[in-house]
Amino acid sequence: MKPTFGQVFAFSLVGLIVILALLFQLVSSSSRETITRSSERIRNQVSSVISERITQFLNEAPATTWQFQREVEQGLLDPHDGHSVEPALVSLLLADSDLGELTFTYGDEQGFDANGDVKLAAEPRGQWSVIRLSEDRERCRHVYQEHGAFVADRRDLGAKTAFASVPWVRETGGNLPDPTTHLTFTTPARQDFHGRPVWSDLHWSQLDADLPEAQRRVEVSVQQAITDADWPLYRRPPRGFAGAASRREKSHPPNQANGQRDPHLTFICDEDGRLITGLAPTDHLREDGDDLRIAPEGLSAEIRAAVHNAILKEAVASETSVSGTFRANGEEYIATFRALPRPQTQDWVIGIVVPRAFYFGQLAAMRERLLAVLLGVMILLVICGGLILQGVRRAQAQITHESLKMNAFDFTPAPPSSPFRDVIDVLESQEKAKAAMRAMSKYVPIDLVRRLYREKSEPMLGAEPLEVSIMFTDIKDFTTLCERLQPNELADALGRYLEVMAGIIQRECGGTIDKFIGDAIMTFWNAPEPVVDHARMACRAALRCREAGARLAQSADWGTWPAFGTRFGLHCAPALIGHFGARDRMNYTAIGDAVNLASRLEGLNKQYGTSIIVSETVVNHCGDDFVFRLLDRVAVKGKSEAIRIFELLGVKGEAGELRETVALYEKAFAAYSTRDFAGAIEILSGQQSDPPSAALLGRCRGYLEEPPAEGWDGVYVSKTK
Repeated sequence: MKPTFGQVFAFSLVGLIVILALLFQLVSSSSRETITRSSERIRNQVSSVISERITQFLNEAPATTWQFQREVEQGLLDPHDGHSVEPALVSLLLADSDLGELTFTYGDEQGFDANGDVKLAAEPRGQWSVIRLSEDRERCRHVYQEHGAFVADRRDLGAKTAFASVPWVRETGGNLPDPTTHLTFTTPARQDFHGRPVWSDLHWSQLDADLPEAQRRVEVSVQQAITDADWPLYRRPPRGFAGAASRREKSHPPNQANGQRDPHLTFICDEDGRLITGLAPTDHLREDGDDLRIAPEGLSAEIRAAVHNAILKEAVASETSVSGTFRANGEEYIATFRALPRPQTQDWVIGIVVPRAFYFGQLAAMRERLLAVLLGVMILLVICGGLILQGVRRAQAQITHESLKMNAFDFTPAPPSSPFRDVIDVLESQEKAKAAMRAMSKYVPIDLVRRLYREKSEPMLGAEPLEVSIMFTDIKDFTTLCERLQPNELADALGRYLEVMAGIIQRECGGTIDKFIGDAIMTFWNAPEPVVDHARMACRAALRCREAGARLAQSADWGTWPAFGTRFGLHCAPALIGHFGARDRMNYTAIGDAVNLASRLEGLNKQYGTSIIVSETVVNHCGDDFVFRLLDRVAVKGKSEAIRIFELLGVKGEAGELRETVALYEKAFAAYSTRDFAGAIEILSGQQSDPPSAALLGRCRGYLEEPPAEGWDGVYVSKTK
């Protein structure tokens, strides 16, 4: 079954909404992918920048040791002379603001043992250190041997203090440990590390061993053995990676964007997820095995979840930047880890944690806005589409309604009204077709057109025999009336008269008007559509038309025009009904003796002074529904066979006043038929006011004067039409 236009429109509207939904999904997915790639690129750039800065920061210490080594090699520095070493260390510390401490530990190398550890002479051994106390204060410290024990002297230098004018002060506190036995000296002095820089993990400063933990400095050191002919040299860079972390915070302060704090949490941890740098001023270090790490108690849930995620191990294993997502406290986060280069760090990793909503919040907002816009568009489409569909359906219903009316042969005018021009065009075309059908129905029997339409056939020459009831009407003395009226008055009066007659015949009694012959009407029943009791319908039509004609003549609209008296002739018999004429011009009509006889019966009214004459077959079909009077046995003109004719007086029970007149007439007619003309005259003498009685009375008197021939059977032969 083919879909309707409304269904197609509805399906199209749904399809458009689906396309918009898919477009929304595509835009949302593409935006999500774009933001994901952009966020990964941003985090990778941030981690790369931090990695480069840390690497650059850690590489400053080896550069300083290399500078110290070059000065020794060029003879600019005598490592045996403390007065040469101390100013050299101070100069190097002042040249690099990132350095926190420079230390030169010395001893007399005597070779290496079987394990590759350095062997030193008992004397001399000691250590020169320069420590940055603040931006404009430095402390010099010298540990050396005295009477078989190690002691330390120190002096603090200021920004405007002459170097030579500051006295040395002996530190108290008892014997000091041998600085050459510390791992920061023995490790780089080993044979396999000799001359190579060695980086340490986070550790407490050796110089603060006697201080409380809260006051001790934390450092990351780089050690390298520096030698000349007699001396190894050990140098240690800035104290504490906590200082490095503080520098990083100063280099990258919290971003302020639209009044909101940058939600990125950046930190450094080791491969086990232990934090090396703090995230808040309240974070504190504690010893975790041999290492110093941030105490985990105060860490936020997202940091704890991030450092325990598998992507951390993946970043350490691949030595690349790895990103992933995780959930903490019901919120989704994105983490990026990048392994720092070796050997500058001890498998340290940069971590960046940020709420996923930071990147995708705008996408979500954009998606919500887009969804709101698309939803608004969809709602607008649905509303507009619904209104359009409603209008189209109304227009379609109007077209369908008018088409169904046409199918039912209801051609009542209906002014076209629609918001759509093409619908107006269709409705106007229908109105034109209806106007044509209304015009055609005035020329062609509408039942015929309806049958042809129903059978989907075209009229073809041919006919079929059908029993029909035929009625002819004619206006009495119409020629005389034409002489009394003006042509326009005659046309107006005739039009009103025929309109009344046609309305009764077609609409009330179901007859088919074959044609108008001047003032005469030819009508038949039972074709082209069957009519039950068509003879009764014909009789009823004749009576109704006679009554309507009388009322019309008495109406105010008729005015002073003379009344039209109508004569009717009715006959029921088989006739040929069909299309007659030429192939390109034909009429649907009835032909045959039945038609001719009905026409002759109408003409006989002139001779009997009657208005409705019917044949005997009509009487036989109507039974007792009407009152008839037997008028005569007549052989009409052109026919040799005689028939009995009757006058239709009225509906049963409505012609009581004529009962006695009819009885006397029929009694006289019986006498007339037996050649008892005198007896018939005697009966009819008192009924000369009755036109049929007067006509029969005159005929009987004529036969008395000139009797009919022998063998006369009572048949009256009509000589006129």
